[in-house]
Amino acid sequence: MLLASTIELHDGLAARGLPGQGRLADIADSARYDAMHAHADVLVVGAGPAGLTAALTAARAGARVVVVDEQSEAGGSLLGSTDQIGDTGASDWVQEAVAELATFPEVRHLQRTTAFGHYDDSFVLALERRTDHLGNAAPARLSRQRVWRIRARHVLVATGAHERPIVFADNDQPGIMLAHSARTFLHRYGVLVGRAAVVFTTNDSAYAAAFDLADAGVQIEAVVDAREQVVRRAA
Repeated sequence: MLLASTIELHDGLAARGLPGQGRLADIADSARYDAMHAHADVLVVGAGPAGLTAALTAARAGARVVVVDEQSEAGGSLLGSTDQIGDTGASDWVQEAVAELATFPEVRHLQRTTAFGHYDDSFVLALERRTDHLGNAAPARLSRQRVWRIRARHVLVATGAHERPIVFADNDQPGIMLAHSARTFLHRYGVLVGRAAVVFTTNDSAYAAAFDLADAGVQIEAVVDAREQVVRRAA
């Protein structure tokens, strides 16, 4: 039945086009694209707290370092939190780390760059989006995107944890989101995700979101914890 449906859609596409699929542009893409090669002792994928710490450690030891991160700015999970690293606030620590990395001539730091392939002999491909965010203001002399072909002695993947949603009926409806997303909206963008919230969790991390939202004026109607016992520091 699935095969028959697919064939029918393809036949319809050939005859009259399939709505919602878009069309090829009538004019050629005028943007420039290029590629570069880089060699490093250490390639760090991810510029969150772990990645920045690793990059700083390697750079201070005199290593050639390449750091790639897909976000527009370094910081990773720290961008959506009020965590402290030692006695320093998260955002201040990130700024200091990035500033120090910039002082090392053997460090290449690439934001808006996604590592999309890791192959034999520590060969990594990454795509840097150089001017996509600038739109019509992008300088004509710069390539729009650049493919980096990176050879490294060591590759450190520091892409952080991935928060998994709790599965229940209609969990994709508007107003339902991951706890860290709510913290990121609040701390990075200054946006409250709502006036009242129910926090559903299976671990300690959601309590930080509940506390932050409550401090920002959100009414926490309930914290639903699936565990039988909660550690004292989270409760």
